Amino acid sequence: TMAPDIQAQLMHTIMKTFMYTSKQAKNIFQELMMCVKKRDLITIFRMGEESSQDIDLSILIALLRSSCASSIDQLKLALTWNRVDIARNYILSGAHQWPEQALEEILVTALKTDKVEFCRLLLENGIYMQKLLTIHRLEELYNTVI
Repeated sequence: TMAPDIQAQLMHTIMKTFMYTSKQAKNIFQELMMCVKKRDLITIFRMGEESSQDIDLSILIALLRSSCASSIDQLKLALTWNRVDIARNYILSGAHQWPEQALEEILVTALKTDKVEFCRLLLENGIYMQKLLTIHRLEELYNTVI
């Protein structure tokens, strides 16, 4: 809950800034309060700040933080966004047991989409190429390239 004087000040600021009626300001205020209930899902991005992150990085981190997605799905999202730094620092950084088949699938996708840094990262994290590169998989990769 918010102190009544702060609520009144915020309502006044909304009306003044956006030239809204009292009713419009109240609706905006209520929407703001609904958003603030889930503070852990709020990410502030300061445009133009010297030390600010890229906006895509901020969006991706917010998605990873807010989603209930599995670690594999998070890794796939980082691969799709081509953010090997996020995969390395946020997803693969723990002592998590990764299903070998899932990592192999991600490596094959990285190979098909020419994401060399992701391939390197996955190899550093326990993928064995000798086991992965079966004749069938080599044919699949070859046919993808052609």
